[in-house]
Amino acid sequence: MSAYEKITAYLDLDAPAVRRVFEECLSEDGDFEVLGDGEEYADLLVRELAAAGGEAQLEEVAELVARRGEREVFLTAAAYDAEVLMRLMRQGVREFFPQPVNHEEVRMALWRYKARREGRQGGRGGKQGRIVNVFGAKGGVGTTSLAVNLAAACLGHKPGAMVALMDMNLPFGEAQLFLDIAPKYHWGEVLGNIGRLDATYLLSVMSRHESGLFLLAPPSRLDDLQMATPENISKLLELMRQVFDTVVIDLGMYLDEITLKVMDISDAIVLVGVQNLPCLANVRRFLDNIRHAEAGLEEKLRIVVNRHLPDSDLSVEDMEKALALPVFWRVPNDYKTTLSAINQGKTLLEAAPKAAVTRSLADLARALAPAPEPERKRKLFGLKLLTGRG
Repeated sequence: MSAYEKITAYLDLDAPAVRRVFEECLSEDGDFEVLGDGEEYADLLVRELAAAGGEAQLEEVAELVARRGEREVFLTAAAYDAEVLMRLMRQGVREFFPQPVNHEEVRMALWRYKARREGRQGGRGGKQGRIVNVFGAKGGVGTTSLAVNLAAACLGHKPGAMVALMDMNLPFGEAQLFLDIAPKYHWGEVLGNIGRLDATYLLSVMSRHESGLFLLAPPSRLDDLQMATPENISKLLELMRQVFDTVVIDLGMYLDEITLKVMDISDAIVLVGVQNLPCLANVRRFLDNIRHAEAGLEEKLRIVVNRHLPDSDLSVEDMEKALALPVFWRVPNDYKTTLSAINQGKTLLEAAPKAAVTRSLADLARALAPAPEPERKRKLFGLKLLTGRG
């Protein structure tokens, strides 16, 4: 969403603690702008019910919801009963928050609201998020580390960017360890419930890192992989493309029917290698396989040399000559800093924001998944009056 297409929200709230929670959640999302005045112009109205409003208040809410139409109303109250809540929902109130209000419940409600809103507007207007998959030429080249930190770097593309990391490095993905997260769910469960898959369900099963990054963890048991078919993976990734601005996938290092399907759907294939002969041989085998597997895959390929050593016996120029392909990026070698971040369960942006390796990965993220061009600012009638801008 462009910075000039923000969703306007008006908070009709008396309780300071409740207002603070909503202001924090709306601010961190980035797609919302809180109006200081002009309830009737807001896309979203959040209202607090009076403790002793009675029947008159319920009739007022029904009239308000009818008048606002598709511009939704969220309600919160310090006290309520189940019968009143059912009546409110039947009247068209989509979200209700008992007090004290929980941050995570508000965040989830805002995501559901945006999904409904995009559905009413016909999706993202043809705009779709980018999918970048990261594939290792061999074990031990830093594939997961690069995928995790690449995804974290994509968060800086714009305020409120929605970025997902999906771990498909089977059989034992490790992305959650790099982020110090203990996921409750995994994508095997999502595929097992593919019939109910929508944006709300997807977000509810993903783990959220404190940076704002969303993680979809891998199954820990082979039995949970039974629903992993190219068709189901395609459905999942197409929905993720609609929900997120960028989806980074750690594909591990094994080529099969599913990983080839992921590559076909993706916008970029990042092939990670290092400067040694076994790795160079594996890159050659990878190229042979994708050239025979699917037309167009080679055009998406971006070869990345990780832990680049300028004085290595096997130079990048030697690799390019042997492969007859250019190397897209060189990530400087800083094993000590990277290992320290891994052991702390932190991203490089958190552990070493000024390190050369961190800056290099941020630049790589911009090259692979560039932020959208800013659109011309829309002239909204009454914007100055409503926002109080001078």
